[in-house]
Amino acid sequence: MVLKGIDKLGDWNPQLLREVKGRLKGRNLAIALGASVLGYLAMFFYGLNQFTRLIDPERHYYVDKNEIFCKLRDTYLGNQAKLSQLQEQYRLLQDQFFRYSSAEYYDLAKINQLKGSIENVKTQITNLQGIAPIYECPKDAIDIPLWWQYQHGQMFGWLSVIALFILLIVGTYMLIADLAGEERRGTLNFIRVSPQSAQSILLGKVLGVPILLYIAAVLLIPLHLWLGLSAQILLVEIFSFYAVLIAGCTFFYSAALLFGLMSSWLNGFQSWLGGGAVFLFLLIAFNRWTWITQNPLDWMKLFSPDVILPYLYNQTEHYSPDFIGYSTPIESLQWFHIPVGLTGLGIVSFVLLNYALWTGWIWQALKRRFQNPNTAVLSKRQSYWLVACVEILLLGFAVQEKQDIYISYSLVDNLWIIFCFNVALFLGLIAALSSHRQVLQDWARYRQQEGTIRKKWRIVHDLIWGEKSPAIVAIGINLAIATTPFWVWIALWNEPGFDKLKALLAVAFFICITLICATLGQLILMMKTSKRALWATGTIGAVLSLPPIMLLVLGIETHDNPIPWLFSSFPWAGIEYAATSMMAFAILSEFLLWGLLTFQLTRQLRKAGESATQALLAGHSSSRH
Repeated sequence: MVLKGIDKLGDWNPQLLREVKGRLKGRNLAIALGASVLGYLAMFFYGLNQFTRLIDPERHYYVDKNEIFCKLRDTYLGNQAKLSQLQEQYRLLQDQFFRYSSAEYYDLAKINQLKGSIENVKTQITNLQGIAPIYECPKDAIDIPLWWQYQHGQMFGWLSVIALFILLIVGTYMLIADLAGEERRGTLNFIRVSPQSAQSILLGKVLGVPILLYIAAVLLIPLHLWLGLSAQILLVEIFSFYAVLIAGCTFFYSAALLFGLMSSWLNGFQSWLGGGAVFLFLLIAFNRWTWITQNPLDWMKLFSPDVILPYLYNQTEHYSPDFIGYSTPIESLQWFHIPVGLTGLGIVSFVLLNYALWTGWIWQALKRRFQNPNTAVLSKRQSYWLVACVEILLLGFAVQEKQDIYISYSLVDNLWIIFCFNVALFLGLIAALSSHRQVLQDWARYRQQEGTIRKKWRIVHDLIWGEKSPAIVAIGINLAIATTPFWVWIALWNEPGFDKLKALLAVAFFICITLICATLGQLILMMKTSKRALWATGTIGAVLSLPPIMLLVLGIETHDNPIPWLFSSFPWAGIEYAATSMMAFAILSEFLLWGLLTFQLTRQLRKAGESATQALLAGHSSSRH
């Protein structure tokens, strides 16, 4: 039976069978089993320690009388309400006493009557004040079944978060390390030429490399389910968390594969970098002070599976654990004024759709990159759709209706946040679309050979849609797609003190700097050195970071001298204090610089095409002789 199942697995996905056979060793299975047993023991000893502290009179366990599993809660709250009423009554009696003690309204009988009433109320207040400050609930007054329900909710939450962190971080590390190992051993190219499709091989990696993690997680499901049901969390909500966690693992594991295929030049460090990046992201997303601020930053929260944890407690009779109870008020989340965070079904559906969209985009890039390591991660056509998707999502989160008086983000703030997203997006596009030397050389040779018969529109079509042509025109089109909402938004926005012209010039600065970086990166990728990608990354990073750092070190303040900032890689710092004419001159200078870089790139492409054509013709002539 087992052999027949293995044969069927091999027929369905040979790569998965290869991964499973390589990892399901006795020692590895023992480690997975031990990890799950450790989870059971950790939850058992946590609950035992809490209960021991609760029933042991010599050990302190603080339970506030306001907590719902204190049987004295209603009595305590009633005393508190009565104390407030008596204090208000005491204040009124004192006011009356002072009134009838005055010369105008003096009344001895009334004064004596009020003295008696004041003493009576004062005695009652003193008695209640002797009870009110005792906030700790006596241990014999604690509702044990309800207390256990709360503890099970705490353990359920902690187990969910720990499993989430381990699955995403360790799984990401394992996948990237596995690809690095395959690359180092030279077996990755062997897998590429196998008759399996790229999708089948990569799916086998996703399902097979973290197989021990999956086994350990499945073994913990009974404990997790029992804790959730004991905390009166609905079964459908528990399974909704599983669905989001599976979707999150699929997204992060797919991204790990793509990063592993693109980062072979890091020589083994890429697994630590990828795992560390996921850990840092989850740490920021899980931070209990990370609020939904109803701006485009809210989008990032949807990439962390813990986003739905608060909803798992919304049907229970007690409040959620502390680390979840203080978390983001995601009920206020909107997208184009659609209240996606209002219900658990809404947020789960939106998170799953978000994961599905971006996992699909990653797999488009994965299939391209796996089949040909030298090709661009995305085609130019795909990049246009990708940028449109990003901009639509960002705009949807930017136009949320403010529901919290403490949220102070304005439309201008949202524009700056979208701008920051676009900076990261276009740096990624430059890396994804820019072709390397050999690809550009082949394209230039093809264009050189057929240049006399090809029409001009065909060259333009090749620059817009072609796979091997330089990425500059495609980056320009993507800039038009990304900045069009900026132009329209700025043109329609009317707010006192908002300078539309400077805002439009700020967008123009973004376009100029992006085009300069794209052209510079393409020039560096034309170099003959084997470390072209590293040189391009380092150069663009230096161009973007060094000028503002130097200005800060030199103490050049934007309000005192904004002109140097306008000619740096961060001109937006000086826009507020610079004259419009100087800003226009700085933009013109940057356009001239981009023109020079484009001219140099054109020369290099022409030279490369001519050299390649001459070499090809020389080879043909020598073969004839």
